[in-house]
Amino acid sequence: MGKHDTIILSNNDRSLVYRWLASFFTSEVKIETLESYSSPEGRALLDVFSLAPALAPFTGELTKLTELPRESYQAKVLDLATAYSRLFLGVGGQHSAPPYESAYYNEKGTLFQKPTADINKILQDLGISIENSLKEPADHLGVQLNVLAEYIDREALAEANGNHETAYTSHQNQIRFLSNHLLNWVPSFCESCNRFDKSDFYKELANALSAWLAMDLARLNEAKTTT
Repeated sequence: MGKHDTIILSNNDRSLVYRWLASFFTSEVKIETLESYSSPEGRALLDVFSLAPALAPFTGELTKLTELPRESYQAKVLDLATAYSRLFLGVGGQHSAPPYESAYYNEKGTLFQKPTADINKILQDLGISIENSLKEPADHLGVQLNVLAEYIDREALAEANGNHETAYTSHQNQIRFLSNHLLNWVPSFCESCNRFDKSDFYKELANALSAWLAMDLARLNEAKTTT
């Protein structure tokens, strides 16, 4: 077992975690979401993620929601939609937690600043684009988490093909992206979630994200020194 976690996650698992976390920031929880995690397959996935201490409190919160009576799902989903709108869509005004790096770039707190252009350049270099269904600037948290997952996927593919130089570059890109982007602003974002979330769901999600990012960077740096 690693000192940063109860389990050692493969790159495929790490990529899945990042895309999974991103999904909760890019769309509201729906009844179908709760139904999917109450299925045997969904519970099995949460059981695996719960082995990671960084994710365990949030997986526990999600599991509690799935265990509610089915007739309660609709009311709970509406409560979570309200919390999502207040925090991430600006409905809460000064009591919001904008999920954009630009909002934390300087005291102006405005969108479409330098981080947006930086992430657009990274997307262009990777040859990927934002899904049409996600009508958000490139520096949205969900986009950034998916960028990191893309770097992880490319490292795994390069290793599988024996291309160690490309794998090393992708590994370095993960460290650089975490250090220069996500960890530059996500702690402030998570602090706002903790202050303003009335549902506790997004508070637990933010805490899981913050702990996961810190743990993952430490592991990446460890792997760098041992290769």
